[in-house]
Formats: sequence, structure tokens, C-alpha cells
Amino acid sequence: MPEQTRATVAANRLQSGVNEILAEVGRLPADVINWIPAEGVWSVMDILCHIREFVPFWTGETVRIARHSNETWGRDHTDTARLAAVTNTAANNLEDVVADIRRVVARSAEALNELSDADLSIEATSKNPRWGLKPASFVVDHLLVEHAEKHLGQIRRNATQFGQARQNA
Repeated sequence: MPEQTRATVAANRLQSGVNEILAEVGRLPADVINWIPAEGVWSVMDILCHIREFVPFWTGETVRIARHSNETWGRDHTDTARLAAVTNTAANNLEDVVADIRRVVARSAEALNELSDADLSIEATSKNPRWGLKPASFVVDHLLVEHAEKHLGQIRRNATQFGQARQNA
């Protein structure tokens, strides 16, 4: 069996992490999906819509670094597409959002699987001054895979807080 590339390992980890997120969401009571724990805290649906948006964005940025390292990459928290993705999310249908996430994660894995270890070592400068010059692997590891994995913890926190709020009501 040939050795897996870093990109293939990342693609598998992304798929596994998102599958865990979707399994967790599938176990949640319907009432918790759009419940907002506190002002400024995202609902589970907000988180899911965010995942649906950022997976293709950061995958595309990874590929762009590997293919066009002379171009800057990234965005900051004021990006309009990012903000639009988490606006009025309660209007979304959960099944549609889950299907979209499965689709974008499969596409992301396909794109990542086409990258070599050398591709992931290519560096480019971020538009966000906080990151500066980074290799494509930084985007894959931190802004795609770990980013998705962190949202599982947020979803679990929301579910716990929802249960506590119901007990205290």
C-alpha cells in the first residue's frame, strides 16, 4: 500500500470529523438546532451553515496557494460571504444543510487528494496580517480540519446548555 500524503490524511480527518459532527447533530432534539444559547453565540444551525461555507472556501484557498503562490490568500472575520452564511440561518432546512455539507466535504476531500506533499509546502502571503507567509498545509491543518473539529465542541456545548436551560425552566 502506498504511503498516504499529508493531504490525503487531512482529507480523511476532515471527512471523519464532519461525519462525527453530523452524527452528533442527528442525535439532537429538534428544538436545540436553532436555539441560541446567549447573545453573540451561534446556534447549531449557525455552526452548520458556517461549515457549509468555510469548507469550500478554505479548500479553494489551499489549492490557490499551491497553484498561484504569488497571490495573497484568505480573509478576515468581516468577509461578506462568511457573514452571509451565518445570517438568518433558522430559515434553512436541516436536511438540506446536512446534504450540502456532505457534498462540499466530499468535494474538498477530492481536491485535497490531488495535492502532493510538495504542494502543501508551497508558501504564500495571507491577506490577514495575523498569519503572514504560510504554507498551504497551514490552511489545511488549521483553517479547514482543526476548524471543523472545534465546531463539534461548540455543538456539544450548545446541547449541554440547552439541557441545563430546560432543567432550570
